[in-house]
Amino acid sequence: MPHSDDDAFIARLQSSQPTLLDNQQKGFDLQFSNPRFIFRTLKMWFFYSKPEQWQTHSDFKSIQPNDLIIGLAYNQDGGKPADYTVVSLATLDCKDDKLIIGKPLVPFLAWNRENGSCRHDSHDGIGILDGFIGEAQEYYLQQLQAKYPTCDKLNAAFPSDANKNKLSNSTESASTHSASKQDSHPQTSFWEKVKFWFGQWI
Repeated sequence: MPHSDDDAFIARLQSSQPTLLDNQQKGFDLQFSNPRFIFRTLKMWFFYSKPEQWQTHSDFKSIQPNDLIIGLAYNQDGGKPADYTVVSLATLDCKDDKLIIGKPLVPFLAWNRENGSCRHDSHDGIGILDGFIGEAQEYYLQQLQAKYPTCDKLNAAFPSDANKNKLSNSTESASTHSASKQDSHPQTSFWEKVKFWFGQWI
């Protein structure tokens, strides 16, 4: 089956380490920060497990740690619902508040709406969000642009390590000032925790 929009995710790549896959073929263990499947509805979250392991057959050498990417990943073994296979990645940039998706680094099984099959004469013009049965990449890019209308919104949803370090340093420098006020703030409520959890996934 061709991939669907349920397989599309955004994250920041943290590392790629060589490994042996279950079939004893060479592969790679991938580590992501803030991975989020971007087109899944709230209902779909009850059908999928949260990914805990990301593996791939491909070596994405051109993507550097902390790069923002958009990719396709799916669970290929129902017995291991938290294990995901990454099929392809593309860079995701933002300039002048416009999202820019790079070319897929690895060809993938894509639906051809012109001939109603997965047969393509060439994969050169297929975007990472271009091979779904329903709509082309332009449609999904518009949805992403509406969800992240500015570069600041995108970077806030998927912060880089550099921003995290700045925030950490800022927090440490302010900790002495805020220590006397901590007792006056209540603990995070149960519903705030639930809201935060859903915010990480939606």
